[in-house]
Amino acid sequence: MTLNARVFAALFHIFACLFLDILEISNGVQSDIACLKSIKHSLEDPYGYLNTSWNFNNNTEGFICKFTGVECWHPDENRVLNLRLSDMGLSGRFPQGIKNCTSLTGLDLSYNELSGPLPFNIDHLVVFLTILDLSSNNFSGKIPVSLCNCTYLNVLKLDHNRLTGQIPPQFVLLPRLKQFSVSNNMLSGPVPYIDPIISITADSFANNPGLCGAPLEPCPTPKQRRKSDFSFKDGFLVGYAVSAVSVITIFMFRSHYVACMNDKRRTKNKNEEADQVNQPPTKGLLLEGSKKNSQLEGKVTRVNFIELSEASNNFSPDNAIGLGKIGLMYKAMLPNGSLLAVKRLHDCQSFEKQFISELLALGRLRHNNIVPLLGFCRERKEKLLVYQYISNGNLYDWLQAREGNDKILEWPLRIKIAIGIARGLVWLHHKGNFRVVHLNLSSNCILLDKKFEPKISNFGGAKISTFEGAMFRDSNEIDSSSSSFVDNGVWELGFVKKDVYDFGVLLLELITGKELNQIDNYLNSLCEGLVDWITHLLTSSSDVYNVIDKPLIGQGFDGEIFQFLRIACTCLKPFPAQRPTMLELYNTINLLGERYGITNDFEILSQPEIATASTSNEIVEVEIT
Repeated sequence: MTLNARVFAALFHIFACLFLDILEISNGVQSDIACLKSIKHSLEDPYGYLNTSWNFNNNTEGFICKFTGVECWHPDENRVLNLRLSDMGLSGRFPQGIKNCTSLTGLDLSYNELSGPLPFNIDHLVVFLTILDLSSNNFSGKIPVSLCNCTYLNVLKLDHNRLTGQIPPQFVLLPRLKQFSVSNNMLSGPVPYIDPIISITADSFANNPGLCGAPLEPCPTPKQRRKSDFSFKDGFLVGYAVSAVSVITIFMFRSHYVACMNDKRRTKNKNEEADQVNQPPTKGLLLEGSKKNSQLEGKVTRVNFIELSEASNNFSPDNAIGLGKIGLMYKAMLPNGSLLAVKRLHDCQSFEKQFISELLALGRLRHNNIVPLLGFCRERKEKLLVYQYISNGNLYDWLQAREGNDKILEWPLRIKIAIGIARGLVWLHHKGNFRVVHLNLSSNCILLDKKFEPKISNFGGAKISTFEGAMFRDSNEIDSSSSSFVDNGVWELGFVKKDVYDFGVLLLELITGKELNQIDNYLNSLCEGLVDWITHLLTSSSDVYNVIDKPLIGQGFDGEIFQFLRIACTCLKPFPAQRPTMLELYNTINLLGERYGITNDFEILSQPEIATASTSNEIVEVEIT
């Protein structure tokens, strides 16, 4: 009896599991059918597209897949993949019952007569959408902020409606967004900052009379509104109409326009080009409208192209020390024997922005863990940046050293490098006069001096902002009319936490000696991302020793390496809000550094500037200017 009872219990358990699986599948199918029924009943269908096609009397598997506008995951499965109900003359409100289509990835309701506000909880109705097209309807009210939680969206079209209010700034946090359009509405306020890698043009925001900011007409800054109701745009138009003199006067306070006007004049008059090239170091590109905001004067010197050419042996290939995305780096020697690093940008107009960004960031910053920018040259088509020469090259070359090479970083040096990078990022994020994010941190842009103190370089993709939110764009003026504004939440989650993520990748490189694409090769089918992979490593001693850089194994640093792995794991959390700040990371890593005599230097972090390049600056000014 006991054996029969056990057999009966086992069989009962098996049948119960099968029943629950069948019930779950049935519930999924019934949910999608209920979804379509709800849509049909909630919308008016004057042309009968839904009424004639959507017949629910047929209960065979996959019958809804034959409905007009319905695409299923599989023809024989009642599970909706896409709804394409465009140009059917449908009217009514946004169908709330769509939440029951739990596997829906695409929704096209464009060119209909739908009206009313978009649901405030739309993110709960269309959780997994990659495409949402609601264009050419009569939707009104504000764009719901909750749309920003639909993180799978690739395409979002809301154009040709009657939407009002502002565009939620949180849209910049949508990681997969490739197409976005809100043209022909009644929106107002500033256009949120959109990363240049997203090909969104002014057409995406056209015909919204209240919208302003790049790529549209610039918005007046708060400072401009307080001082006067007289906007720069009006002042420019009036000044242009009155006389050319007033135009030049206005442009003296808008330095980015000076560069544009000079570019136009160069094509007409070569003499004016020469005049522009021969301006004193504090004029031209680096002209500041206000001494209060000037951070460049006395720190970055305009240098002469001919003398730079001579110092680098006419930019000989033998003097080339590195090739980057935007230019080639050369080693240059001054007549007194001092060494410089000169970056000669490729002849490409698209690198103008990187050139300006590098000047804006490094021209204002002096810190022991940031590479010093000593000078610049801009003559005709040539654009060059002059740096302090850093003798030990970059971190990437040290980590990727081949076997038998003398370039081996001991573990204490790796801790010192991590602390220095963290210290530099803390200063950029929290301690300077401006907020700066790097956004392109990698081992290639970490230079090492003779004492292996790291220097963060390559600020061509950096973004700079005041603590009030005004961003520097294509100019070095803080209140330039080309400035845009960024919400503090967007700045922290969209930009600052990107640096934190990149720092986590750097920690992995210091541990494994591998770059990110090589690390990705270690990921197995059980690990969906870096966090899962690190968690797996910390619970599997055999796997963890397969990925640790070989020179570190058996040296007695295992406990500290595991601590570094845990710290890296916190940086690589998939949601930015879950990641720590750089200040928290610095304090944590610094505890490890104390074991090797790397003292806590929080007082240094608090200083507004740490100038380590004064001697080199003097060299540039004496020998080149």
